[in-house]
Amino acid sequence: MRLSVLIVNYNVKAFLDQCLRSVRAASRNLDVEVIVVDNASTDQSGEWITAQFPEVRWIASPTNLGFGRANNLALREATGDVVLYLNPDTVVPEDNFATALAYLADHPEVGSLGCRMIDGTGEFLPESKRALPTPSVALYRLLGLSSLFPRSPRFARYYLGHLPEDQNAEVDVHCGAWMMVRKPILDQLGGFDEAYFMYGEDIDLSYRIQKAGWQNHYLATSPIIHYKGESTKHATWKYVKTFHEAMDIFARTHFAGRAAAFSALIRFGIYAKATSTVVQRWAAVVLPLLFDLALGYVLAESATSYWERSHRYIEGGAYPIAYRWLVLPAYTVTWFAVHTALGGARGTLRRWFSSSFLATLTLLVGYALLPLDWRFSRALVLLSSLLFASASMATRVLRLAIGLRNRGILRHGTLHLGRPAPTAHSDPHSTDTDLPLDGNFESGINLFRPAVVAIHAQGGIPFRRSIDLMIAQRGQGVRFRMVYPNWTLGSDDRRLASDAAIPELDKPLVRRSRALLHAAITVVVTLLSPLLALHPQGRRLVAALPSVWSGTKSWVGYTSSALGLSPLKPGVVPHVAPSGVAEWDHEADRRYASRWHADLDVYALLRRQPVP
Repeated sequence: MRLSVLIVNYNVKAFLDQCLRSVRAASRNLDVEVIVVDNASTDQSGEWITAQFPEVRWIASPTNLGFGRANNLALREATGDVVLYLNPDTVVPEDNFATALAYLADHPEVGSLGCRMIDGTGEFLPESKRALPTPSVALYRLLGLSSLFPRSPRFARYYLGHLPEDQNAEVDVHCGAWMMVRKPILDQLGGFDEAYFMYGEDIDLSYRIQKAGWQNHYLATSPIIHYKGESTKHATWKYVKTFHEAMDIFARTHFAGRAAAFSALIRFGIYAKATSTVVQRWAAVVLPLLFDLALGYVLAESATSYWERSHRYIEGGAYPIAYRWLVLPAYTVTWFAVHTALGGARGTLRRWFSSSFLATLTLLVGYALLPLDWRFSRALVLLSSLLFASASMATRVLRLAIGLRNRGILRHGTLHLGRPAPTAHSDPHSTDTDLPLDGNFESGINLFRPAVVAIHAQGGIPFRRSIDLMIAQRGQGVRFRMVYPNWTLGSDDRRLASDAAIPELDKPLVRRSRALLHAAITVVVTLLSPLLALHPQGRRLVAALPSVWSGTKSWVGYTSSALGLSPLKPGVVPHVAPSGVAEWDHEADRRYASRWHADLDVYALLRRQPVP
């Protein structure tokens, strides 16, 4: 049978590249065509993919058609006997296509297949096998009965919890990330219902296939990776609204008599789930911050009492009650707000230091602006800031302790599998390790206990072996990285999710954060200009204030012309010193745009000379 693989791409160049590598490997000795519809991406996906994969038929849409319409566009061009809808953030093993096609050939009653899926950490994705989301099925899940009875054929039916993940079985609904359908069925049904823009199309199509008299089966014997980059957005209200609209369409189409009740139940369930997820995610940020605030205030208040007795009021007396009840809490909130906003709470150690410095500087500037009656002690500001930083570090250490796994032994370092040219490390304290390809990977992971396993694409490790390794290490706290010459991919970190191909400075939120940082720097330089004028570097920054205030320059800019990169205003200082080699400078600018964070600009201002 001829197989048509249909992929819809939108700004996931890196993941699409990896997906097509795996598709190429799975297509050997088979009759396979690959069609990619691009939904108006802005990450230069077309140029990259057409150059790297000339066998792929690339269809560029001038607008974002959505998932269903784009797949239908590809379907009209498909010539295969069987169609595979495949997400770009997936990895298929080498035997995947052959195994699925053989299953269809052996089971003529099966009209479509779904696939066993794991995420990039090896965890099973329960949406791999699902039942039709009828009101009763949705109600059991909403009431939490599916969690209480995870193996019940009745209460856990939403994800068919009674079916083992490693066993082929008949199911109701497939996930559109990997969905294989006989082409004549799609021709009869017309493909996806284009009333859905995103979400719900796979449920609708699965149900229509069943209504047409065919069976839907779950294929467990050749698992794939689905990175689920979009899952990072599933707690947003935009997702809730879009998904609810899709479920409304499904209810009106297939449950006309019960559409109102179905819609109300789905609406309540989705909003309850999204609210719970949002609360959990915010709690993960807010609770440590509240702990920091409480600990920081207690330490600072204790230091205040010591300072009163030992330095300020040796003969008796105390600071006004307003200091403890108003000023000190304001210091605490301000310091930790700045520190957290700049990424000091969960960022690298270097970012922690820079955020602590800027938070302390903010307090000192704010202190200088207070009325004289409220300036109790500059020494207390510095001492309190030191204690705030200590509280923040204590929280980091506590999180590290909580992360201990496997009898309290902390995983550390990176284990490299298939690194093309391993060399001796110059740093004797490096925790990176190279494992020979002829070694036992599982034994190596158990021996070296790495926090990260880096699987190098050029090392010749089959995709199937990588997937089996991820499944075998499930629940052990190991993070996996797929390493390619141009990027590293994973699914446990926002920077390694489906937007990895988009430079940081191309993201509106990051650009707003950078603008806010530069605005804060402008205010600080303006307020401290009398002091900065005493230092040569400070005088250069003060001299640049008019151009920054007028908007003709930003504080930090590119080293070269940076053609083709995220547009930035000329910088008062470059992010790094120019090398004099145009190619090197452009590569440095590309890395700056791709990986920007606040530390880069802060250190550039502290270390670099302003450009003429």
